[in-house]
Amino acid sequence: MRLAGLVLCGALVGGLAGCSGALAVRGAIVQPARVPVRAFPRILVTADESPEADQLADAMARHLVVGRSAVRRVAPDEVEAMRAAGRLRRATVVVHVSLTITRHERPEWMRRETLDCGPLGCIETRRPYVEDVPVLRATLSLTVRDAETGRLLQREAVEDEEAGVDVLGMRLRVLERVRAQTLALLDQRAEPVVVELHPVDAPPVRRALARIGEGEWAEGRALLERFVRSAAFDALPTDQRAIVLYDLGQARRFDTRVSAGRRFEAAARALRAAVRLVPAPRFASALADLEAHRRSRALVREQQEAMAHNFSLARADAAPPPGQSPADAIPAPPAGYR
Repeated sequence: MRLAGLVLCGALVGGLAGCSGALAVRGAIVQPARVPVRAFPRILVTADESPEADQLADAMARHLVVGRSAVRRVAPDEVEAMRAAGRLRRATVVVHVSLTITRHERPEWMRRETLDCGPLGCIETRRPYVEDVPVLRATLSLTVRDAETGRLLQREAVEDEEAGVDVLGMRLRVLERVRAQTLALLDQRAEPVVVELHPVDAPPVRRALARIGEGEWAEGRALLERFVRSAAFDALPTDQRAIVLYDLGQARRFDTRVSAGRRFEAAARALRAAVRLVPAPRFASALADLEAHRRSRALVREQQEAMAHNFSLARADAAPPPGQSPADAIPAPPAGYR
């Protein structure tokens, strides 16, 4: 976890004692790509015949070419011709971009300034009225198929809309947002997180949190581990022992010097112990966050392994072993595909 600064946070752990002045540490968790086509060494990008879909496909190809994969922009019928001629090799995917743009109107309440005049003079008022406002909606469908067989691997949809009177400007802005959202699907990303650590009235804990606040997760974790094994920890009130175990669980979770499997399991033990002492919502939420972190890490690892496997196939580019059919030689899609 990379630190991006520290802030003081006033949130309490379910109102428990000893946790005022909580320390919030900003960091990031690597999330898997939602459309992990970079796991394949060869990517063919196709699009519908609309100019907007064609432009988005060009942008996607330019985005994907920055990496290890060989990327080509081709027409859909060219893919069919290559498949029929047997020119498509294993570990190759086709990404097809389809885009529809629709316009409709919806009623919205507006206010109009009016001047009401009478015997005593005029008064400015704002009267409500209903007006039909244009709405522009763009829907992009992203389809990923195995190039050799045409087998569907994944389908994702991206939608965006805007209402207003500047229809041309709305069209440009909606398409730009769809483009940005679509390209974001292709990459693993660092998702910002905020981890709250809570001090108790024990100098070793404050020293440990201070070291973590400076970015030394391993050292802070080690200090907390020693304190939890001490008689001073046993002498703390129940609610403060639960807070220390919560801090230890977070320190174990983000101590990247320990392998992911070991640190996640150790973090879960500490957080479950905190929940057993005091079933505070903060502790239960931390367990849920840990499980989500574990799943994200597993998917990222699976995508990395799929990439290594597929690129090794591309390097070998050999016929399948005796007794294995060509379909068996096609690698399984990487994690993240439905």
